[in-house]
Amino acid sequence: MAGPQDVVAKVEDTLAAAARCTTDETTQNYDALAQELQDLGEMARRSCEAHVDYRSLVRKLRAGTALSPDERATLRLLIVGDVAKIVSEIEGLKQSELSCDGLMHLSVLCREADTLLLLAQHYLDSRDRVRRFEASTQGALDSDSARTLATIVEDMVAQSQ
Repeated sequence: MAGPQDVVAKVEDTLAAAARCTTDETTQNYDALAQELQDLGEMARRSCEAHVDYRSLVRKLRAGTALSPDERATLRLLIVGDVAKIVSEIEGLKQSELSCDGLMHLSVLCREADTLLLLAQHYLDSRDRVRRFEASTQGALDSDSARTLATIVEDMVAQSQ
């Protein structure tokens, strides 16, 4: 497992690769930077996993067990925390002069937020779909709903064969 010193060293390597791109714009330098960014992201993810008991969190979520305040905070950070930080950065940019550099930074922040929002939207869509299903299947099903569900199940079985 990577320790804090390893992460700092990888950040320095990544910054050095970025500096090489600035001084010598070659495909090789940008390929190296892309690899450094990928390696840094992976190292950060693994280091974070070592500090958070994801398995316990997932077990509790699957079992429907109540989460502690710390676990809820961790879950929030995993699902929407980065988006909140990005939105905060965007808010800060609003106060500054939007030069070309600022606009490029804003563009990057928006792409990052969009990627993270897709994950949050997937979760919310899934949650809402389950809630709608539960609400619509309580009690007796009307004949149209029963036929529709039968068709869906038949299609699902046919696709898996």
